[in-house]
Amino acid sequence: MKLNALNLNARFDGDAALRWLRDGLLAWLPAGLRRWLADSSQRLIITVDDQEWALLREEDEQTRLLERLDAVALDWTVVAAWFRAGRSRRIVLRISAACALTRVLTLPLAAEKNLRQVVGFELDRLTPFSANQVYYDVTVLERQPQQRRLRVELTALPRAAADPALTPLRQRGLLPDVLDLVGSRPGLNLLPPEQRPHRNGWNRRLSAAAMLISLLLVAVAIALPIWRQHQQVREVLSQIAQIRQAANEALTLRDQLDQVMAAAQLLAQKKQAVPSMLELLQELTAILPDDTWVERLQINGDNAQLIGQSAKASALIGIIEASRLFHSAGFQSPVNTDPRSGKERFVLGAKIGREP
Repeated sequence: MKLNALNLNARFDGDAALRWLRDGLLAWLPAGLRRWLADSSQRLIITVDDQEWALLREEDEQTRLLERLDAVALDWTVVAAWFRAGRSRRIVLRISAACALTRVLTLPLAAEKNLRQVVGFELDRLTPFSANQVYYDVTVLERQPQQRRLRVELTALPRAAADPALTPLRQRGLLPDVLDLVGSRPGLNLLPPEQRPHRNGWNRRLSAAAMLISLLLVAVAIALPIWRQHQQVREVLSQIAQIRQAANEALTLRDQLDQVMAAAQLLAQKKQAVPSMLELLQELTAILPDDTWVERLQINGDNAQLIGQSAKASALIGIIEASRLFHSAGFQSPVNTDPRSGKERFVLGAKIGREP
């Protein structure tokens, strides 16, 4: 008997996306390691019905038939060999879904923490069987946080339909990892948790560790060239910064050199514009009248001071102004007459060089 079942609406296939990502990463691995990881992810499936037992290998939702046995004259040696061959793989005992029943339930969201126990307490109300009469499992279909509800699917298989296959297997120490149904949802396992063997736990952990290490190596292989390019870019940027700093220093030195050259040129021009002491003496000797003599000549920068006596001191300003080496001439103190010589004593100042 099969109770009402609901079909889920189309939704994102997360498993397919993960398989696509996994396959893309595995493509980077060596062929030998890919084969080893593929073997560890395979499942051996033993399907059981009234006519025959069949051994199939399942990987990535692709199933291939390996061997068939007559259910009436079953060769347990071959079945035991199947289990030995599947020691590193998960072994699934798959029963026909004709005897199973499914039902979609709505439960409080808090029930998810102990889903099997919660549904187990209600089995006699939800199904024609009690908990000790069926193998059952509960699959989450939808979480509704706002309504604080949970939609689940209950799958129950009468023990009378599974025990004819399970009991002789258990008697021979051949324990499957999973009990599910033909056409059932992925992840379904009708076996109670305490009846699920753990003999392959180490192999599964080793496989998972190998897969993780392999994916990490792939990630490193992908990230390493990017990191190297990043380092190269940083080195180039550092070199550019050094070149820019050197260029700025060169520009600064050039500006300083230009300033020094300009100052030197200005100094040279000033030096050329200022006559030497010999030229000044020669000029004064040439332009001053014979009745004039200079007692003291003082040069301070471009200023000249003449102290002396002359028969006509007032005429000296015009004479000095007419010189090519002096300008801006003028008396710096009043002219007075020397009582001993009878000449006019003067203190005359003038600028050295041509008048600008």
